[in-house]
Amino acid sequence: MNQWDRERLERMIADGVEEHLGLDYKAADSLAKTDGKRREITKDISAFANSSGGVVIYGVAESSDKEKRHLPERLDPVDRTVLTKEWLEQVIQTIQPRIEGVVIHPVSIDGHDGKAVCYVVEIPQSYTAHQARDHVYYKRHNFNSVPMEDYEVRDVMNRKTHPRLQASIFINRTAGHPKPEGAILVRLENVGRVLARHYMVDLKVPLDACGLISVDKPVAMEHDEDGDCYHLRLTPALSQSPLFPLSDVFLRRGFRTNVKEVQHVNGQPVVRCPYVTVTIYADEMPALQARLDIAPVVLGWTPVLATAGAKGRQ
Repeated sequence: MNQWDRERLERMIADGVEEHLGLDYKAADSLAKTDGKRREITKDISAFANSSGGVVIYGVAESSDKEKRHLPERLDPVDRTVLTKEWLEQVIQTIQPRIEGVVIHPVSIDGHDGKAVCYVVEIPQSYTAHQARDHVYYKRHNFNSVPMEDYEVRDVMNRKTHPRLQASIFINRTAGHPKPEGAILVRLENVGRVLARHYMVDLKVPLDACGLISVDKPVAMEHDEDGDCYHLRLTPALSQSPLFPLSDVFLRRGFRTNVKEVQHVNGQPVVRCPYVTVTIYADEMPALQARLDIAPVVLGWTPVLATAGAKGRQ
């Protein structure tokens, strides 16, 4: 998986990566040893687990400009000697029932005597519904955590009857390889308790992945509001077995890198899309959808964390 470090956080700020259904920025003062702050932490973390999972970054301040209030503005680190990773874990563990698979990444910020840190909290989509500290069930809606309706709680609790897959993607240009080629790689992991008999990954891949590429057939070229992209689907081989709980599978599609130019059939110039759009289907599991910036995907394995539809901006 892609490593969380200061450089990655600063790149997100510089690139203006906006909050969405699967990403939330929190300033340092969001963490404090008060009942109110503890309640807010459990509210936000449980809302991600009850929705589609995602990432909460404690230690990044949003812009004070109302028109840019969901954009990261600057690092706003936490004092790790006062608010430790262990303390944050203990607060999150007060969510009922306990959320399985939460990972906290402490990211050290240089120049602050080793005390300054940002906490990146990765939350998987859960197989059941979770209550925050105030005994309320929350979900992610737009940029907020809001109470769930009764039918929504029931729907979430029914997840345990469906497969639950996590995914990561890597567009590997195989640097140094004697042939001008690479591979689009997707890892699917069944982290639930139900067998996934059928599964498929639908991908929209930029024409430019650190250089123009040409994806092996079957593939189509499509155009949407973000630009032109390759549209393809990855499926398991006919001889491949179902995806059992606590097992994984790798799906791949090759591509060529010795591409000088790409054109539409009608000869029109192409508009290069900067995003990878991923949609994962498995039996009755609700589709897992995400839109990822191409930059981290070509650097290494990048988690497919659900966003608000393929656009991630509802």
